[in-house]
Amino acid sequence: MQEFLMRTLQGRRIVVRATGVRVEADGGPANLSIFSDDTERHSAEEAVRRSEALLSHLVATSPDLIALTEMSTGRFMMINDAFTRVLGYTRDEAIGRTSAELGTWNDMTDRRRLVDAIEADGRVSNLPVVFVAKGGARVSMLMSAARFSMGGRDYLVINSRDVTESERTRLVHEAILRNASIGIGLTRGRRFLLANPRFEQMFGWDAGELLGKSGRVVWPSDEAYSNADGVVGPPLARGEQIEIEMMMARRDGSTFLCRILAKAVDPAHPSQGGTIWIAEDVTERRQIEQALAKARDEAEAASRAKSAFLANTSHEIRTPLNGLLGLARMARQPEVDDTHRRRYLEQISDSAETLSGIISDILDLSKIEAGKLSIEAVAFRLPELLRALHHAYGTLAEARGLALRLECTPGLPEIVRGDPLRVRQILSNYLTNALKFTARGEVRLTARCAGGDVVRFEVHDTGTGIDEATQQRLFKPFTQADDSTTRRYGGTGLGLSICHELATLMQGSVGVQSTPGCGSLFWTELPLPAASAEQLGETASLDEQSALQGARVLMVEDNPVNMMIGVALLEQWGVHVEQASDGEEAVAAVEAALRHRRPFDVVLMDVQMPVMSGHEATRRLRENPQTRALPIIALTAAALVSERDQALAVGMSDFLTKPIDARRLQSTLLRALTARRADAVNS
Repeated sequence: MQEFLMRTLQGRRIVVRATGVRVEADGGPANLSIFSDDTERHSAEEAVRRSEALLSHLVATSPDLIALTEMSTGRFMMINDAFTRVLGYTRDEAIGRTSAELGTWNDMTDRRRLVDAIEADGRVSNLPVVFVAKGGARVSMLMSAARFSMGGRDYLVINSRDVTESERTRLVHEAILRNASIGIGLTRGRRFLLANPRFEQMFGWDAGELLGKSGRVVWPSDEAYSNADGVVGPPLARGEQIEIEMMMARRDGSTFLCRILAKAVDPAHPSQGGTIWIAEDVTERRQIEQALAKARDEAEAASRAKSAFLANTSHEIRTPLNGLLGLARMARQPEVDDTHRRRYLEQISDSAETLSGIISDILDLSKIEAGKLSIEAVAFRLPELLRALHHAYGTLAEARGLALRLECTPGLPEIVRGDPLRVRQILSNYLTNALKFTARGEVRLTARCAGGDVVRFEVHDTGTGIDEATQQRLFKPFTQADDSTTRRYGGTGLGLSICHELATLMQGSVGVQSTPGCGSLFWTELPLPAASAEQLGETASLDEQSALQGARVLMVEDNPVNMMIGVALLEQWGVHVEQASDGEEAVAAVEAALRHRRPFDVVLMDVQMPVMSGHEATRRLRENPQTRALPIIALTAAALVSERDQALAVGMSDFLTKPIDARRLQSTLLRALTARRADAVNS
């Protein structure tokens, strides 16, 4: 039997199978040939051969590992080139051996999962496993396998894809998500499919709890969720990226300001791939930015206030200074009669007091800002201080056509402990302002207990009143209700700021209540605990000038005007005064007085002088046993606490500042003389 390729009458090519036999015919022996059309079978076999060749080619060239194993034994029957390339085993090494014998499983539980799946379903898809290559390298794979029968035997065809690089990439992405400092989430169908730890922490959820939850859970309310959907939904549906800041909600219901970036995973099909959300809590950042902006605005306002302060202060200083100079020139004119001269001298005194007050305010503020202003704690009579204020300001009120009333409620302690100078300074400032800004009516000073050791002082007026915005800045430095150059009232704008700082230093507080057109109430609450008469330690009355009569005082001063003022004041009190113009002369004068057995009772010592300073002169005198206890009182224009500390450190007994305050000088001299006489009696 043979096959022939033949052509039909129609021209179609066919494959025929021919057989022939010899037969006897009438005409003699003949050949009988039988032809059958075998084209269909031949085509089928050719198709099988082509399929086998194609399959063989696909298996050989596939990048996936393909192997055929016998089900009963697990032995490899076939492996492709990729198997050899990835795992390193040749066909001779692998064929006829099992995976266990080759040691290709990194974890035998993976093999168990494969077997269980095949036994249950006859197939498995994308089973993640790790193989061990011949050289020991670990290879991450996704394995698919199916069971089939052939020739009465069962086989397993295995296809494994090398996903090592993909696995590395996945691990990198997981590490990035896990350690990212910003929150990252993925939603699809409005539910969370992924949330990294930072996202969970930011919104107050435990690990994994957000997965499957509706996106609504991170919004403060249904309304907020709906509004957000209206804002971010349309651009996300168009595949656009959005960036927005909105209030979000934690699991406990608290809210925070969140910066959100969002974009569809697949912008071409936004609804299918889901949406990536990047969230960052910017609450603290925005608070810091707001604080910085506020600080910047306050700094700029302070700068403007200081500029206005400089302009105002220049005006306030030059005005009394001009008065001092002009009035002094006028008073020196020989043709001026005594009446006008006295008036000029009174006005000179007023201008000097005004100038002294301005300079004192500036110095006080400088000391406060430098942290160098100290507060005393001494016993004093509170009602007496209030009566003195009422008396001092009553005349000014009367001159302005105003009534000044003092009201002290029952229970106010007679003797308290505190700083009387600073209490007086605060109330004086309040009274000065009240009288300045009140055109008609009255000013009332009240004092009452506010609970515990706290005393509340109030100054009421019927003046112009102050609006709310101005009240907020009144107690800040360099601030006035009207800081324009054409303002009606004078002042530097330091007084109320100093009041605030002084009250703070005394552990107290200040404030204001006012309505425009209805007057104002300025108050301060200060801790002034009650004290006893023994703690008061009162010396002789300032009116008892006889205690100073005959006292010998050395006045050491290099400025002739200051010397003249000091000597005149002391001589009014009956003090015998001698003079020295520098420290060297002072030491010589003290030593000469000792030699003549007429020692000085007190030395009033300027600090900054030519030839020898007051500090050096004091050190020299303290080295002499005869003058070691001599009272030496510093009398200086330097008002800083550091100057006082330095004066006391070199041995000075007390410290007074210029301009000379007659009351303080007198009380200081009385105190020094009393102590010296007591020492003389005891010795």
